[in-house]
Parts: sequence; C-alpha cells; structure tokens
Amino acid sequence: MRTGDERSRYGVRLLGAVSTIAGVAGMVWTARETHRKHQDISTLAGVLGIGFSALGLIVGAASLLISWLTYQADRREHADALSLSDIADEFAVAVRVQWEAEARVRRLNDPYPLPVSWLPADVELTEPWPVLLRITRTAPDAWPAGSDALAGTDDQILDVFTRRLPGGRLIVLGEPGSGKTMLLVRLLLDLTARRTAGAPVPVIFPLASWNPAEQELDAWMAHRLSTDYPGLAAGYGITDRAHALLERRLVLPLLDGFDELPPRHRAVALDAINRALPPGHQLVLSSRLTEYRAALAPASGVPVRLTAAAGIELQPLTASDASTYLRRDAGGEGTYSAARWDLVASLLGSASPVGRALTTPLTLFLARTIYNPRPGEGTADLPIPSELCDPARFPSPDAIRLHLFDAFVPAAYRAHPGRSCRWTPEQAQRYLAFLARHLERNVGGAVDMAWWQLRLVVPPRGLRLMTGAALGTALYIVTLVLFLASVAVDAADPHGVWRDLVQAASIGVWPLWTFDDMSADWTGLAVTVALILPLVDLIIGLILSWATGLRPRTVPATRMRWSGSLRVLLFSLGIAVAVGVPLGIRFELPAGGWGIAAGLVVCLVTGWGTAPADVAAASSPSALLGQDRRTLRLFTGTGIAGGCALGVGLGVLLAYTEARVSPNYDVPLSENLWEGAALGLSVGFLSGLVLGLAAALNRTASGPFALTRHYLAARHSLPRDVMAFLADAHEHRGVLRQVGTAYQFRHIDLQHRLAESP
Repeated sequence: MRTGDERSRYGVRLLGAVSTIAGVAGMVWTARETHRKHQDISTLAGVLGIGFSALGLIVGAASLLISWLTYQADRREHADALSLSDIADEFAVAVRVQWEAEARVRRLNDPYPLPVSWLPADVELTEPWPVLLRITRTAPDAWPAGSDALAGTDDQILDVFTRRLPGGRLIVLGEPGSGKTMLLVRLLLDLTARRTAGAPVPVIFPLASWNPAEQELDAWMAHRLSTDYPGLAAGYGITDRAHALLERRLVLPLLDGFDELPPRHRAVALDAINRALPPGHQLVLSSRLTEYRAALAPASGVPVRLTAAAGIELQPLTASDASTYLRRDAGGEGTYSAARWDLVASLLGSASPVGRALTTPLTLFLARTIYNPRPGEGTADLPIPSELCDPARFPSPDAIRLHLFDAFVPAAYRAHPGRSCRWTPEQAQRYLAFLARHLERNVGGAVDMAWWQLRLVVPPRGLRLMTGAALGTALYIVTLVLFLASVAVDAADPHGVWRDLVQAASIGVWPLWTFDDMSADWTGLAVTVALILPLVDLIIGLILSWATGLRPRTVPATRMRWSGSLRVLLFSLGIAVAVGVPLGIRFELPAGGWGIAAGLVVCLVTGWGTAPADVAAASSPSALLGQDRRTLRLFTGTGIAGGCALGVGLGVLLAYTEARVSPNYDVPLSENLWEGAALGLSVGFLSGLVLGLAAALNRTASGPFALTRHYLAARHSLPRDVMAFLADAHEHRGVLRQVGTAYQFRHIDLQHRLAESP
C-alpha cells in the first residue's frame, strides 16, 4: 500500500506525463496551423494564443522531472542510511565536541572546577526510597545505604547517577546560581567520555523554550534536536532521525531549568514528563529549590511529582573554597592582586551580606570578572573588592547580587592589553539590554536568543513593507544600470546593430525610452527617473512581497527543495491558460506566449520551498546562518538563470513565429531573432532577479534577518554586524552561553536585570 507522500508523487508524475503529452501536441498543432497561408491574421492570432497557452502545460514536465528526482533522492537516502546505532555514535561525538568547547568558553575549568557538593533532597520533594525501589523492582538489600548514598561532591556525579541511583532518574535542586547547569555539563561530558557503542546519548534540553500546554515533550525534544543538530532532521524510514532516536531510547534527556517555565505550566510539565518518559526512561531534571517545592503544592489541582525519581540538593560553597578560588584566579597566594581579597575573605562564611552573597559559583564568577585583573592588566583602574563589605552601600545579599549583575557587563567589555574590543562598555550595555527586552517582550520571556527570531521586533506589516521596498530598490538599481549602459552604447554606435540590440535588451526601462530626444526634455527625464520609475518599482516590489509572503518561512533553511503538489501544478496551469488565451486573442501572437511565462512563474514561486540539511553534525548560530544565506543566494541565482533561459527561449520563439505570420515584415530573420533573444534576455533577467529575490526573502530566514538588523542598526539598538557581536559576547566576554543554534544569557537573572535597565 502506498503512503500519502507516495500517492502524491505518483499523482504528480501521472498528471505531469499527461500534461507533457498535451503540451507537445498543442505545439505541433499550433505549428501546423501557423503554416496555413489561407487563414487571416486575426484567426491565426487566436489559434496561436490557444496554442501557446497549451504550451504552458509543459509546466507539468518540469513538475514530473523534479518530482521524480526528489523521489529517487529520497530512495537513495533511505537505502544509504546509517543504522540507528551508528547515527547515535556519530551524534555522541558531535555532542561531546560541542560541550567541551562550551565548557572552555564558560571557563568551567579556569582556574579549576569549583568543588560543588550536594546532599540528598528532602523526602517530600522526591520519591520515598522504599517506593522508588518498589517502582524500579529493585531488591532493598541491593541498596543498603538508602538515599544517603546520593551525597557527593565535585566529580562524583557520574558515580551517583550510574551506580548509586536505581532507575536512573535524578532531580538536581539548588538555589539560584548554585551550579545546577554546570553540574549537568559535567555529567554530560563524563557520560559521553565513558559511553559505549549503541548507548544513549546525553543531551541538555533547556526547558524555558517548551510550552507543555501546547506541545508534547517528545515532539518538543525532537524539534530541539532537529534545530540544534540539523543532521537529525534527515529522514529515517517513515520518520526522521530525531524521532527515531527518541523512540529507541537512544537519547538521555538532561532537562535543565524547570524553574524557568511559567508557574502555571510547571505542574502540567511534570505530568507531561511522566507521560512521555515513564519509569524505565533515564532522565535528569534541574530546578531551583523554591520553585520546585511550589510546583509540588499548587494552589489548585492535584499535586504532581516526578515518578520514580530521587533527588539531590546542591550546597553553598564553603568559605575556604570561595576564598581559595578568588585568590587563585587573582594570581595566587602572595600576590598583590590576591591580597586585595583579604577583607572579603575574613567575612566569608559569616552572617554579613558579603558572607552570604559569595557562596555560589555564579556570584564568584561575577566577582572575579569585575575585580580580578586579566593577563597583562594592572589593578590601578579596577574597583576594590573591599567595597562589597560596606554595609551602608550593600545592606543585604540581594543588594550585592544586583551590584554584581550591573557591574558585570562593563567589566566584561573593559579594555586591557590582552584583548581589544570593537564595542565600548556603554554600547555593549545598550545592545545587551535591548536583546534582553526583546526576549522578555517579543519572545514571551524565552531564554533562547535565536537570530531568526529578531524579525519579531518589527511588526509583520512593517517587515512586509521593508521587503517590498528592498525588492523595488533592487529592481530600480538594475533598471537604471541597464538604461545607462544603453545610453553609453547608443552614444558610441548610434546606427549600429549593437545599439538596436542593447536598446531592445533594455526594454525593462521602457518609461525612459519614451524620451526620443532626451536632451530636449531633461525635466521629464528627471521626473521619470526620480519619481515615476521608483514608484512603479516600489508597487511591483510590494505586490511581489505580498504574493511570495503567502508561504513564509520563519525558521532557518539549509537547502532548496521542491515542495509542490497537485494543487500547485493545477494552479500554475490555470494561470497559464487564464493569461495566455485572452492575451493571445486580444493582442495577437506575442502576448499569447506570456501565458507560458505566467504559469512557470507561479509554479516557481509556489512550488519551491526549503528543507533542513542532511549533514549529521552539531550546528552553531553562525553555521546555521551561513547555510540559510547560501539558500538565499541559490534562490536568487535560480530565479535569474531560469528567467534568462525562459526569456531567451520565449523571445526567439515569438520572434520566429511573428516573422512567419507576417511575411511582409521587412526585417531579416536573423536580426529579428537577435532582437527577440535580447528582448527576452532583458525581461527574463529582470523578472528572474526580482522573483528569485522575492522568493528568497520569504523562503529563508536570513533575508528578514538582514532587513531587521539594518533597521535596528539605523536606530542604534544593535550593531550592524549582530552575529559578530553575539559571538564575541559568547566566546570572549562570557556574557552569553551557546546552546545548540541559540545563545542565552549567562544566567536568567542577568537577563531579567538587563531587561529592567533603562
């Protein structure tokens, strides 16, 4: 039995074959009728109009060929596909390489990993140990130490997860900035380093981008995998690789940031996790302690807890660990820069505001960035750490934390001999605050900073106007260049054949050629160039922007793909006939041929779409943007090439047919064909360029992104090179972190603080 896709392909091929036969028959019939000398010109024009409309059925041949090639490519891809275990092994390598690089960027091991410790979580937050053993069908004597065995520190997280935890389901709880994400990264790297062939691949999923009320967990995870790792979007049997890996339990979900879900969604999220990942599925869930405790005791509804899961609670850093870490980062004991921490070190572990604030990896990271010098940098211009000990200025731990967030960005962007910066601290502060407000206001408080979502800053109608203006500007510039080239050739060879050919080729600038003696009407020419032509091009651009925007793409594209259907084919044929027949009957032969062009144009605009790449590798934001830009250029180039080929072929065909119909037309056939080819080339080039660009701007995400970033740069909201700024903020400043194809702020509280800044 054929699937729906196979039936669709079969139907398109069948209709394409019938359409091709009908189109060829129509061409033969038209040629025969053309050579009948006894028919008058009006009847002959109608016959040719109908014949050329029938030629529009060749659209079916194109659909037939493309559909067949797509079907064959799909079959080859399926036949050559790797086994699922091999895919998982390659995927594990990509995940390990990605997170090793991210650990270096986040400086998790610089100067050394902080010794985070943990204790078993309160029993009311997790599954009681006897119940856990009963659910996992484990003998009690196999775990004599009970939940106390879950206590550990530093690099013992792998041992806790793989050897001390029945069922492999763990909840990691802790205060803000206590190192939950850092612990997940460490667990992921340890799991991938010791992974055996065919074992599950650990993947960190940031839960802030999930809406459990609208999307099931497995569908959301598959979408995240396909977006962050485009190779997993490739087909595998009747599904894709991402879904296949999830269904075969070859993905170990590390669900990070449960507390970043809206409060109303947390109980629903726990229920959805239980349904999608019942006991037997390994998982890790991280959350802030207070938010998780509140989710287990909702104001209304039935309380929900994560089934068959044990839990650990991260502990504050000891005063000794915090002091040693800060001094070591400043150069080590005995150095002047390390001695600057003496007053702060004396208060660590006490009840003072600074003693209670500097107890988490996050606050230590912020403090060392602000107060410690970098290589080659002196301490003369740096703030003094002892200012944190002033109770009048910082009366509470929260006041110190807010100060650290406020001072972090300027410190990250300060100039020092070791690294130059393209942006001043003031510019960076303004740009990052804008991005934080964008996430809060335009993306619903999400944490994923995706470059293709920057278009949401501009209202859809405004973006459509910007796209139309860009298309009109491109058409105007090309038109003006053609006109100037024609004028130059006309001046150099006013009576030669090249003058006629170039003037015919510049038919797209027909409003300018209405001035036979341009020197006698400079005013009219100036008005046409400055007002009439831009207005006409703008209207054309807006119309094309609206037409091609009927099937916009809001996520990145990685390659072109024919996505036509029977509806696309029938619609294209209808346009070809509707345009060709009336024009052929009313305006004689040349106009009737444009039905072919109309049908092909509609087929091109409505049938071509985009698809994800089939390269099995982790992707970065810049790599994804590069793939999308290549697709944009391919759309534009395809439009130009197709327009030129169609224009030349149609121009020569119409010129030849017109010469046969009008035997008294006193022009040599060769010159007529040359002029027809030049005319068709001009019209095809202009039409193909604008149509290809219009399709590219609406079928890819990099087109709207380019328009949006230039608009925001003009308003001084963001730098023109947004991607370079984001990469620098991630790789060199430590302000952002990268998760798959998106950036995130170093901490959600930093995002909230920047969003509140003026």
